[in-house]
Amino acid sequence: MFSLDRFYHILHDNLVSQFNNAHSRFCYPFGTYEVSGLLISNEKNREFYHLRNYFHCYFFDQEPYYDYSLELIKKSYYTYKDSTDRPNFINILANSEKSDLKKDFIKSESFYDWYYFFHGFAALDWYRDFQYMNTSSFNRFNKVFICYNHLISKYRSYRLHLVSNLIDQDLIKHGHVSLFLKDTEGTWQEELVDPQCLLDTRAKLQVQKSISQLSAPLIIDTDTPCGSMSADVNLSDLTSALWHVVTETVYFLPKLHLTEKIFKPIVARRPFILVAAPGNLAYLKSYGFRTFDRWIDESYDDEPDHYIRIEKITAEIARLCSMSPAQLNQMHAEMQEVLDYNFDHFYHDFKITIVNELVDNFAGVLGQINNGRIPNNHSRHHQRFELSPEYLVEVKKRLSK
Repeated sequence: MFSLDRFYHILHDNLVSQFNNAHSRFCYPFGTYEVSGLLISNEKNREFYHLRNYFHCYFFDQEPYYDYSLELIKKSYYTYKDSTDRPNFINILANSEKSDLKKDFIKSESFYDWYYFFHGFAALDWYRDFQYMNTSSFNRFNKVFICYNHLISKYRSYRLHLVSNLIDQDLIKHGHVSLFLKDTEGTWQEELVDPQCLLDTRAKLQVQKSISQLSAPLIIDTDTPCGSMSADVNLSDLTSALWHVVTETVYFLPKLHLTEKIFKPIVARRPFILVAAPGNLAYLKSYGFRTFDRWIDESYDDEPDHYIRIEKITAEIARLCSMSPAQLNQMHAEMQEVLDYNFDHFYHDFKITIVNELVDNFAGVLGQINNGRIPNNHSRHHQRFELSPEYLVEVKKRLSK
């Protein structure tokens, strides 16, 4: 699989740059919008220069969209100096979520929507070495579950509620659990009194009661976590527990968006409980992965109440923790087919699926441009934006290697 370090260069070279006056703007390093890079296509087909069309792709695909991130996109807009001879701008938003917020932004700003599963590509790069490990390396565990929780404020404050339940029900002893009592936004106490806190009153009371019992943060591997840890995972840590309780980036917001976090248990051949916004477990399954409703109640994925969803998840964790070692080993043996399937699917069919989706969706954007299906109606440009079916197949093969 191609490297994430060159992700935007590869997409620009294979797809965006095939058109005249094409520009791609992207953000780096991973997980930040602080630095913006710009790629410009080669100057070719000079006979078409009289067609004043500028083809721009804005890659904002690493993080979910919030109100403030939409403002960042606006600030990155490419502008043209000569206002008397302004070209026609064709703007594409490359993104990795499905939400009404994104749809509304695209409509209001006259963008075209190019969706693909960015974090699937990130995980395939970062976790590529796990496929070469001896299968015996995945068989050991000494805890029932593992649950990482780094950021705990703003949109991640739900993690405080989850861990407070684990403390209250004396489940911490059955798992490897991390919880930092402050992050870059402030302490957990400050989060509870923040007027913008997304926890409801029930959750705040629970957090206040239980988290206050902690005199120090809960740590699994390091007390100085950093963003690059997503790319540098330890197999021994990931296999130290049977179940993974995956606390995703998006929980409160109504959107389908998953990160590399959900693929950690998959490459570690482990079952998982997904703590995310409603519908995201079904979203993962739409990419061909299997889940574990044979062994746990997965109705939490349909629960719209954020408080109750955590309660349902906690109930399943508690039930698993009540099992004997023999029962857990039996469960592990029974689910080997699903674990092996997810592992193999990730490294083979999933990779092909998301490459095909990326290329097909880009071709779909070109079709919309040619049909003038936004308010600016680019069909008047007298230039068609097309890539041959043969070329698209070639790109799919190249990117799937």
